[in-house]
Amino acid sequence: MKTIQNLILYVILACLAIFNAISAQEQTLSSITNKYTTKLKQENKGVGILIKKNNNTETTSLGNFDLNGNTVFNVGSATKTFTAILMLQEEEKGTLQLTDSIGAYLSPIKNVDGSLTIESLLKHQSGLGEIVGRDTRVYFYATKDSVYRKNVLNKFPKSDPSMVGHYSYCNSNYILLGKIIEKVTDKDYFDLLRERIFIPLQMDDSYPYVSKTIKNLARPYDKNKDVYELLDYRFFADYAFSAGSIASTLFDMEKFYTGLFETEILLKKETVNKMLPSAEEKYGLGLMSYTHDNTIHYGHGGNNIGYAFRNTYDPTTKNLVLLFSNNRSIPFKASIQKDMLDYSNSKKVTTSLNQNIVADFKDFVGEYNLVEANAKLEIVAENNEMYMLIQGQKVLLAYEDINTLYDVKVGVRLQRKPTDKSIITFRQDSFKAELKRVTK
Repeated sequence: MKTIQNLILYVILACLAIFNAISAQEQTLSSITNKYTTKLKQENKGVGILIKKNNNTETTSLGNFDLNGNTVFNVGSATKTFTAILMLQEEEKGTLQLTDSIGAYLSPIKNVDGSLTIESLLKHQSGLGEIVGRDTRVYFYATKDSVYRKNVLNKFPKSDPSMVGHYSYCNSNYILLGKIIEKVTDKDYFDLLRERIFIPLQMDDSYPYVSKTIKNLARPYDKNKDVYELLDYRFFADYAFSAGSIASTLFDMEKFYTGLFETEILLKKETVNKMLPSAEEKYGLGLMSYTHDNTIHYGHGGNNIGYAFRNTYDPTTKNLVLLFSNNRSIPFKASIQKDMLDYSNSKKVTTSLNQNIVADFKDFVGEYNLVEANAKLEIVAENNEMYMLIQGQKVLLAYEDINTLYDVKVGVRLQRKPTDKSIITFRQDSFKAELKRVTK
């Protein structure tokens, strides 16, 4: 009888454990969805999300627009990873070396030093001036065809030779890399994307550039206005080109990152490892590194008129987080990305848009000096919500724990100092400063 009782007790406890695990998972997913949806709908914004965890893929759509796994969007500067792959494929073939000077492949261009190496372009260490990014809105909103007929290579501003060998992000580097790839292969850059990446990885819903003819294309918004009718494929094909033209879906981008990091369909494993930034570098060969909970992730985000994309891959767990929006920036980016990374690592999600946040953090209200940045920071309470005002920006603050507020946009943490309520600790990545309140 005792054995039967023990068996029944074991079964009950096992069922409860399974139920609690499932409930916890569902609670985490629902809390991620529910806490953002109301705000996103109020602001008429949406976010599409894909999580690959333990080799299982989940997608969800937050806010408006039903941005799902099959929705097509511009990946923006994530295009640079594709460009780097095409270049490294040529290196594997032996048709070029990364130490080659770009002048060996390109005719002279004003304000471009032909002795710069291909590697310096791949790592953004060329010191070149920006030709794409300065006038983005001018080109996007242009109504004259003559704007698109201009050769952007004739618009290079003066370079900064002192930055050669030092990281300084610049789209011009990858525009030139696209031109070099075409010269070396004697093929169109967009054809190479199809032949060497899209088709081998069965990325059937990916396109070399954005066009209104694409099925399931997310309607882009800029400054809260639908700008779909202003889309012109030439903005992406000719202007953004090899620095930011590609259109894809969450499902296809999952195939891309899995194919890159977990197979040798695109590149040999040792070549992929060469793409990764070293501990001292901010940028490798078409890839950036991100640290979350002392774990390094790799990827490359992108922003363009009407689209934003973020991605993080953990080579240890092979977990992947992808998110995009049909706005130039992802709303609640830092907060959502943190939540998704925590969820993918089976860690409790603590960020909350707490209804009692004003009562819990009323002692934070006031103006502070951020001496290190020569800036003032103000924390205000409005309509039962907390905001941080800094350098003309007004950013919503979320509840992370009883002592910490979290900036949902860029990930700043503001932490209470228990021994002195007039001081809060400001943290962003590795930067840390103590701020003393000057007015209340």
